[in-house]
Amino acid sequence: MREKSLRLSLFDAFLCSLMIGAGETYLPAYSLSIGMGEIFAGILSTLPIVSGAFLQLITPRGLQRMRSHKNWVVASATLQALTFLPLIYFSATKAPNFWMLFLILSLYWGSGFAAGPAWNYWMGRLVQVEEGSRYFAKRARVSQIGILLGLIGGGVALHNKVEIGPFSSVFTMLFVFAFGCRLLSSFILSSQYFDPNWNKEPKIGFRASWKVFWANSSKRQFFFYLAPFQAAVFVSSPFVTPYMLAQVKMDYGAYMTAIGVLFVGKILTLTLIDRLRHNASGFNLLIFGAGAIVPLPAMWAISAEPYFIFFLQLISGMAWAFVEVGLSLIFFKDLKQEEKVPMLTVYNLLNSLAIILGTYIGGKVLWIFGEKVTSYYAVFILGSVARGFGFYPLYRYVKTQIWEAAASKDPIDSTEKAS
Repeated sequence: MREKSLRLSLFDAFLCSLMIGAGETYLPAYSLSIGMGEIFAGILSTLPIVSGAFLQLITPRGLQRMRSHKNWVVASATLQALTFLPLIYFSATKAPNFWMLFLILSLYWGSGFAAGPAWNYWMGRLVQVEEGSRYFAKRARVSQIGILLGLIGGGVALHNKVEIGPFSSVFTMLFVFAFGCRLLSSFILSSQYFDPNWNKEPKIGFRASWKVFWANSSKRQFFFYLAPFQAAVFVSSPFVTPYMLAQVKMDYGAYMTAIGVLFVGKILTLTLIDRLRHNASGFNLLIFGAGAIVPLPAMWAISAEPYFIFFLQLISGMAWAFVEVGLSLIFFKDLKQEEKVPMLTVYNLLNSLAIILGTYIGGKVLWIFGEKVTSYYAVFILGSVARGFGFYPLYRYVKTQIWEAAASKDPIDSTEKAS
């Protein structure tokens, strides 16, 4: 049953990624197409993530009521699929206003975040520790391929203004496809194995989750150092899509290529990481990737030529692969089973606060200087500077922890050698 469930999880990852590639990825483009301003389009790509992270605070209480991590994950995935229904309606009839779209996207991200901690707990039971690195690297590759295929399909449809049957809007067709993929994904989740005895683990509310988080001093400090770096990332990242579509004037084909190259970089790097999995910890992978993404925003100010942007996206995808796999391994290996739900719930909250801060700073700069190309360059350069300031203390903390862990083993090693 366990092996079958792990195979089913790969199908779940693929379908969920198709939803992301064909649906989620094109949400900023959709908001621009219905007349939202460039700053609003950037905000809509991040601020609903924040409200979604606040919505996921009900996860510990929801697990108490539902009494099953599996049922909670399936319900959350199903709700996420249903959020595409109003998007289908609006894209086929009339444009929603900002707040209606904000509410829909908040529910989309909230249901996705809500599933995360319980899913990590569930997978922590299904996947054995010794096979964790290899399995999650494989799952990550499947996910990136799914996103890439969805992205290419959506980009080709938008570029060629493909209309099939009753779909008068290409976005309507993409949202229908994304809805179907996520609904099928939730069905596959419901078919995976879950031992009822796993539900006997204690379930706690947010206040108790915070106590668990605060009691773990090393992880608490790590997340507190990680949050400022995440804030720095979002100074510039929400405004990349508006820059490409509104300032560089990319058509949907070129935009699809730019985003697709990002995921090609991730896929290639994930293969490399899989080969290095025995020699690198999650913390080392995270620090390497985080350091590599520090200068990338400023490089957007060098050239607006499409081929340079494609190259920059390739490098960015490679760097982000290290960050994402590093965090996945930290969550899987370095958090105890009973810590996963409370720690990840609080982490998502801290991450959301970081997103608010970063997006506000970047959006404020664009608002003050106006929606023009030089203003974007200022935001991108500021983004790199902020990432540098956020990265250094994170690097120092992680390296100190690694050195202390290594030093604690040295006396044992030297004693053994002396004997």
